[in-house]
Amino acid sequence: MDTKKLLAGTVSGTAGMMLVAYVMWDVLLVDFFSGQMVTVEQLASPNLGLQVLSSVFSALLLTIVLSWKNPSGPQEAAKDAAIVGVLMWFGANFWNMGTYGMMTMQGALVDSLLTAIPYGVAGFAIFWTTMRVEL
Repeated sequence: MDTKKLLAGTVSGTAGMMLVAYVMWDVLLVDFFSGQMVTVEQLASPNLGLQVLSSVFSALLLTIVLSWKNPSGPQEAAKDAAIVGVLMWFGANFWNMGTYGMMTMQGALVDSLLTAIPYGVAGFAIFWTTMRVEL
């Protein structure tokens, strides 16, 4: 994959992931997850800059993984990206639970499984901007 496609995939994946993730976690599910993070003091407001930076690195990783996998269509790219996201967040959430006790088991499971949605959207966006046959 050349630099132009890597950059385009990262930007489009970040935009798709950030839009969906922001609505999910910072708007719709904020009350649910505040009850799941019993030992963590919440910030007065989310740090949007760090959330975008996290999405940039996640989209970059997805762009690289999808270029290796070479999915045949946008649905396969979304599915593959969702699987990567769920597995990554199961690992991260369980690590944080074991090390810092940051979240309840229910919160960790729900968070990890819901990650499939923004990662799937990012995978779709990455495929659409970098891997279509027309490009």
